[in-house]
Amino acid sequence: MQEILVVAAIAAAIFFLPRLMGRKSPSDERARPQPRPRSQPQVGFRLPQVALTGWMRLAIVITFLWVVGVAAYLKPWEGGVFVYFLVALGPAVVLWGGIWAWFGYKKYRR
Repeated sequence: MQEILVVAAIAAAIFFLPRLMGRKSPSDERARPQPRPRSQPQVGFRLPQVALTGWMRLAIVITFLWVVGVAAYLKPWEGGVFVYFLVALGPAVVLWGGIWAWFGYKKYRR
């Protein structure tokens, strides 16, 4: 159990520390000279914007809690790794695979 919590803490630190440390006040950004871009972006080229809605964020958190909760209950490090993969990761893969396919259909339906 302790190993999983350590891995979860490291993963959280990897995702959240850069966001917390990367914020600067607007006065600092104006004082620093802006470098000139070396190349101009292509005409008509658009970077994809990923907008996470509240429901999507909730689904991510629920998936994470499901995987951690099943690991705490089944204790796959003591045995039964195959059952853990079926019970914890199976539904998560099916859920996110379905969401990925649905967004693909939704994107090309326009």
